[in-house]
Amino acid sequence: MIAAMQKLVAVVLIGVMLFLFGGCANRGLYSYRDQAWRQDAEAICLAKGGYERSSYVERLRRINDRGACGIHYPLKVSGALQGYVAFSQPATLNCPVTSAFEGWLYHVVQPAALQAYGAYVNQVTVAASYSCRTRNHKAGAKASEHAFGNAIDISAFTLTDGRTVTVRGGWRGSQADRAFLRQVHRGACELFTTVIGPDGDRYHTDHFHFDLARHSADGTYRYCR
Repeated sequence: MIAAMQKLVAVVLIGVMLFLFGGCANRGLYSYRDQAWRQDAEAICLAKGGYERSSYVERLRRINDRGACGIHYPLKVSGALQGYVAFSQPATLNCPVTSAFEGWLYHVVQPAALQAYGAYVNQVTVAASYSCRTRNHKAGAKASEHAFGNAIDISAFTLTDGRTVTVRGGWRGSQADRAFLRQVHRGACELFTTVIGPDGDRYHTDHFHFDLARHSADGTYRYCR
């Protein structure tokens, strides 16, 4: 009987320790709970027609994940520009990022591709979209914008002439690749509030990170690296 009680106490203590240390490691996931601007931004985007329901954009039910993670009005996106640009895999995003990404492809990426290669982009490689995690997967860090569907990562572009330009290989690759990737990076800084590429930090050597985080009270500050 005593041995059984001791075993039970040990199991309970282990459970408590796992909960406490797990909570500490992931405390960043609880740091943005109920930020009103997030739901407002999603609702305004939808009201303004920030996306069109189609075979490549689908409305999903609200995502209410652990901690503060989730999307009020999530979209499953598998393509852009009326389906002309395919996604390598479906991305779960909020409406504002979907709208900004569409604008970036149309106003920045396609003109840059035509200038550099005489061809257009017809597929982007999606490295990440919605994910309930902290920034750069670091324990104790703040919640990533990916945790709100407010970010997308792109690692490569496939063109109509058959070539594929990767961020990892092209950033310091041929003259055409360098020109194209830097042009689309600069252009993204006009549409997203956060843009990080290979020169930004060691976590983004192989992809571009785009998000619409609010870095200042009025939401006008932009971080472009």
